[in-house]
Amino acid sequence: MNILCINTAFSVANLALESEGKVILKELNEKHSEACLPALELMLDEMGLKIQDIDVVGVNVGPGSFTGIRVALALIKGFSVACPKLKCVQTNSFELMAKAFGNGSFTTVLNALSGKFYTAKFADGEMQGTPELKNIVEDKVLVGLKQENLNFVTHNVEISTQAFYEICKEKVLKNEFVSSGVLEPMYLRKSQAEENLQGVRLEKLTQRHLADVYEISKEEFGSSSWSLQLFEQELIENNRFSYVITDNGRAVSFINVLECEGEQGKEFNILNIASKEKHQGYATKLLQEVLNKAKVEGIVN
Repeated sequence: MNILCINTAFSVANLALESEGKVILKELNEKHSEACLPALELMLDEMGLKIQDIDVVGVNVGPGSFTGIRVALALIKGFSVACPKLKCVQTNSFELMAKAFGNGSFTTVLNALSGKFYTAKFADGEMQGTPELKNIVEDKVLVGLKQENLNFVTHNVEISTQAFYEICKEKVLKNEFVSSGVLEPMYLRKSQAEENLQGVRLEKLTQRHLADVYEISKEEFGSSSWSLQLFEQELIENNRFSYVITDNGRAVSFINVLECEGEQGKEFNILNIASKEKHQGYATKLLQEVLNKAKVEGIVN
């Protein structure tokens, strides 16, 4: 199996390539958007491979540099055009920091700028709950990146290419594969341009909404809720579509719809609909969007 790993979330990029038991590890300090692809081409040449020979790509989806994360994901989505059967495994910056630190109970911290911080709690090497964006971070053991040098952090770690490769390889061995089509950046906050677009919006469901949608579903349906994996599957099924209502970027309501053939022809069947808060008009807005789509496709007049 030929495995390519790309981490461009930080100032130093980590690249790894494995083929027939041989592994090449490389770090880049240059501008990722300019240096990453040429470096990957040299690594492939050294192994005698073409991009079409790659079976699996591992990637860090963030959080980190907004532009850096997009570089890796754009490369992978481009590779998937040449390699339709390409499999992917994804890790995140918190998992990489936790691996560098070790086991125990601690909180990983990344600087989100503007006085905010990305955080994730760990116990015995496993992430607890979902990552958060906070103004104040409190824990007895705080793990940060050495390069960020946050003065309140108790332990600083560095992300090595070896550690990044190892965590991607672990996920490959566990068959934690996803398609390139569902890969989305883990931003946790909007870019400055996006933060200028405040308020309630209707959007298509994407990877970045899944954690919010899953929590809403659990609150609404309890033990009958879909699993996070089922919601992820909705993103790649050709006969499904989903919408969310977001409030300042966080999903507050969602709807999942199945397209199928009925007795009178094509039908839309609602599989899930739920809202974080009631009596806000969110469900009505979602249903109206589905109705509008049905009208466009001639299902209803």
